[in-house]
Formats: sequence, structure tokens, C-alpha cells
Amino acid sequence: MKFPPIALILLALATAACSVDDDRDLCCARTNVMRYSYRPTGREEFHGHIRSLRHLLYDGEGRFMRELNPGPELQEQSLDLPEGSYTILTLGNLLSSHSLLHADQPIISSLELHPADARVAREALGNADELFWGVRHFDIDTNGMITDTGPDRRWDDYTLPTTEMNNIHCHLRVVVEWNNIPDYYGDYAMELTGVPTAYRLDPGFAGKADGFIVPPHHTEGIHRMCVPLEADMLDGELVTLRYTDKVIPTLRLYHEDEQIGPTIDLKKAFREWGWYPSRVHVQEYAVRVRLFGDGSAEVSPLIEGSIVDWINGGYFS
Repeated sequence: MKFPPIALILLALATAACSVDDDRDLCCARTNVMRYSYRPTGREEFHGHIRSLRHLLYDGEGRFMRELNPGPELQEQSLDLPEGSYTILTLGNLLSSHSLLHADQPIISSLELHPADARVAREALGNADELFWGVRHFDIDTNGMITDTGPDRRWDDYTLPTTEMNNIHCHLRVVVEWNNIPDYYGDYAMELTGVPTAYRLDPGFAGKADGFIVPPHHTEGIHRMCVPLEADMLDGELVTLRYTDKVIPTLRLYHEDEQIGPTIDLKKAFREWGWYPSRVHVQEYAVRVRLFGDGSAEVSPLIEGSIVDWINGGYFS
């Protein structure tokens, strides 16, 4: 189809038009704004998982400058910065279980994430925060606008530089059943030993899982949670920092100070089932433990529904 000259002019004007009310308009993009995204499955899930952000600003040499106050919209952060190179390290859901050490030290390589009270690292910890993190290197030009120094992966229509937030915690659901009847009634305790409890938040030492950036851990400890007996079974979920292929905890069950059943090496079970934590960025696991009267236990993946081939993780005694 051919258009008359006047129609072509009007069409060009319409194509180039800019709506100041539409943040997604290319020519109106607020390029002094950093946008935050969490897309574990290719779909935006930021608001379903991340409830708070802390932004630590470093210069191009990795020297700490200051912590930025979050903007009125959690998923976007305005950056009023002079010309130069910068890094922003962002932590999501850092609430009470963990705290930053050396956050005000001069270099980013000194930043560590520890239990809120470092003295309890040698004791049993409760559930951790559901943590996320993101790291972004960028430049600010003479006009105060962001220019990217690396690949700029944009997942939406906002045309804004985007920091991808990455999952750095683990959920382990444990369901315990007795082959006959429980040994005791009341509250029990589920305990994990040899589980990561602290991170080194140096991007230079970060690794990747499914292409998502994850920090290395450097401390292991104990997590314990109280679980009430209901309907002759226990159902608890332990939230910790990420497991790795080499660092997978052992599980013990207690009633008061008495251990109930055997010590369960989850590393053995994970390997039997082909679960390799270092390869996945979202770690959500569920196991079923069946206790027998002779003191042994059977461990299997917890699958709610029907399955044709049931794979057990072996017997522990």
C-alpha cells in the first residue's frame, strides 16, 4: 500500500511522539533511574518475593561511599550522582536474622553478611531471612545519566538499566511420620548442622547458578526450629542460606534434649536423587522422613500427589 506524502509525515510524527505520562516511552526514559527485577522463571516476580531493599554505593575502585535511601517505589532507584564509575550492591529482605559487617569499610571486598549477633554463630540459629542480592556496575555521564559498562539485560518495556536480583537462600521442608505412633507428644525440634550461615559479599568472588550470580559462603553452623506435633506428624520448613554441592547439612530430630531417630546425612540423599544445589538458583526442597521402632529411618523426596517411580534416599540407622 502506498501512502500520500502528507500521510507519511503524520505517520512519522505519530511514531516519534512521546508521552510524558508513560514511563515505558523510549524517548522519555528516565535514564538516571535504576530498575530492579526478579525473574527466576522468565516472568517478573519481584513484588511476590522482595519486600525491602538496601543499596550500598561504591565508586569505580570499589571504595564504599554511602548507603542510599530506597526511593518511594521499591523497584526503582533514582541516582543523583556526579560523573564517574560506580557499583551498587543491593540486598533484598535483610530484616533481622542477618546483619552486614564492615559495611562502612573503605573497600567492597571487606563486606560480609553474618548472623545478626555474631556471638551466636556457634550456637543454633533460627530461620534466616529470605535473602536476595544484586550487583550492578555502571557509569554516570556528564549529564547525570546512567550508561552501562556491561551487558544490559532488560526484561520489560521500561528501557531502564536493570539490576537482576538473585535468590541467595534455601527452603527445606521436612515432614516426619512414624511407622507406628510418635515417641512423645508436644513440641519437637528439627536441627540442621553444617549449613552455611555467612556470606562474603565480594562480587569478585561470586559464582553462578543457572546464570544467576550467587555469593560464596565462608562459615557453617547449626539451625534449629521448634515444630509442634500435629495429627501424629511433624511438618516444618527451615530457611537458611544457600546449600552447595559440597555443603549440604545433616538432619537430626529432638524431643527436649533426646535425639529421636538416626542422624540423617542429606548429602547422601541429595546425591541419590540427583539434587545438586550449586546448579540451581532457586533452592526449594522437600523431604519425607519415616521413623521405625528399631531406631532406623527411611528418607524420600516429598511429593504431594501420585508418582509412578518412587525413589528412596536410603535407610539410616
